[in-house]
Amino acid sequence: MKKILSIMSMALLMAGCTEDYKDWAQPFQNGPEEPVSVSISVSPGAAVDFATITDETVKLFSASVSNPEGAEATYTASITNEDGSKEIAIKTDENFFCSTAELESAVNALWGRRPVARTIPVKVLAYVKVNGVAIASTGTTTLTATPNAPVIEEAYYITGTVNGWDNTNTDYELSNGGADPYENSIFTVMIPGDKVSGDIEFKVTPKSGLGGDWSKCLTASDTEGVFATNNAGGNLKVAYVAGAKFYRIQFDLMNQTWSGAGLSFGDYFYEIGNESGWGTSHALAGPANDGKYKGYYYLNGEFKFKPNADNWDDDLEYVSGTTTSGTLTDAGGPNCPDPGEGFYEIFLDAGALNYTLTKIESVSMIGGFNEWASDLEMTYNAEEGCWEVTTDQVSGEYKFRANHDWAINWGGDVKGLTQDGANLSIDGGSHTFKLYLSYNGAHKLTIE
Repeated sequence: MKKILSIMSMALLMAGCTEDYKDWAQPFQNGPEEPVSVSISVSPGAAVDFATITDETVKLFSASVSNPEGAEATYTASITNEDGSKEIAIKTDENFFCSTAELESAVNALWGRRPVARTIPVKVLAYVKVNGVAIASTGTTTLTATPNAPVIEEAYYITGTVNGWDNTNTDYELSNGGADPYENSIFTVMIPGDKVSGDIEFKVTPKSGLGGDWSKCLTASDTEGVFATNNAGGNLKVAYVAGAKFYRIQFDLMNQTWSGAGLSFGDYFYEIGNESGWGTSHALAGPANDGKYKGYYYLNGEFKFKPNADNWDDDLEYVSGTTTSGTLTDAGGPNCPDPGEGFYEIFLDAGALNYTLTKIESVSMIGGFNEWASDLEMTYNAEEGCWEVTTDQVSGEYKFRANHDWAINWGGDVKGLTQDGANLSIDGGSHTFKLYLSYNGAHKLTIE
C-alpha cells in the first residue's frame, strides 16, 4: 500500500510542475520582419537646345524616394539610343545636374547631330540605404534635347563660271557618297580640267535653291577656308592650274569649311596597312592619270592610302562608309576599317576621294582542258603571296579568273599579265603554277 501511494504522489508532483516547464534546449526565435519596399519617383529635367544653352551644367532629371520615409538615396543615370540597344552613363551630382558638354557628346553619339528635338529615354537607378542595407530601385523618364548643328541638305551644286552661272544646272553636284549628311558632312565634286580655262569662280546652290533662289547659297567669307551661308559673301574661287586633270572642290557642311585645288595624278597610289605591319607600300596602278587606281592585295586589318611609296605626305584617311567601301579625306582622320582577312581587288578614286574593295573568294584556272566550262581551284599561299596549284590537268590554252566569273580575269604575257589578256598556252604534264597578283601589267606567273 505504501508503494502504491508513493507512485501516485510522484505522478501528482510531475503534473503540478507542467505549466512552469521550458525546454531550454530549444533556441529563442523572433517573429519574421516586415518586408521593406522601396519606390522612387522620377521626373524629367528642362528641355535642352545645345545650340543656345550657355550653362556648363544642366538638370538631367528630378527624383525622390517615397518609401520608406526618411531613407537616404544615391542615384546613377544613363541615356539610351532609340531602340535601347546602346546606352551611355551620365554622371550627375546630388542635385541631378550633369555636365552639358558630356551630355551633348552622349546625345550626338547615340542620336546623331541632326538638329531636331529628340525625346530620349533616361534610366535612373537609386540605391536606397535602409537599416544599413542598400536596396536598388529603378525609374525612367525622358530628356528632350536638340543637337547643335547647321541644316544640311541632301545635295549641293556648283553654280559659276564652269556652267555659265546657270542656277538650274546640276552638272557639278557635290556628293558625300549617299551617306547621312550628319554622319558624313563632307561633300565633294570633281570638275574635269578640260572644262576649265581660267580661275573657277562660283557659289554653291543647295537643292532647295535650284531654279533661281540665290538666298541660301554658300559663298566666300572674310576667313580663308571658311564659307558664309545665306548668300552673305562674294564668289568663291579656285585658282587655275595649267595641266590639271581635275579640280577637286570639297565642303565640310558641319564645320563650314571648304577647299579647292587643281590635281595632276601620278601613275601610282599606294595601300599600306596592318597586313605588312605598316611596312610595305603596295602599288595601285592608274595609267590614265585620271585619279582612278586599282590593285590586288591581301588585307588583314586597318589600312590607308598614300600618293608616295616612301613617305606619308598627303595620305588619305577614312571618313565614313562600310568595311568594304567608304569616303576619304586628306585632312587627317582614322584608318580605313578592317574589311576582314582575305584577298581583295582594291579600287581607289583619289580624285573623288572614295574606295571600294571586292573580295577575291577564289582564283582558278579555266581553259580547253576543261572545255572552258569549270574551274580548277588554286590556293592562296600567304607566306609567298601567291595563288598556286600543282596539277597535270592543264594542257593547251588556259586563263586565270576570280570568283568563277569573267568580270576579273587575267591573260597575256606571263611576265606581265593583264585584265582580259590573251589566252595562255602550255604543253601537257605536271606543273606547279604560281600566280602573283599586284596590278595590271605587273601580275606575273611562274611555272615549275
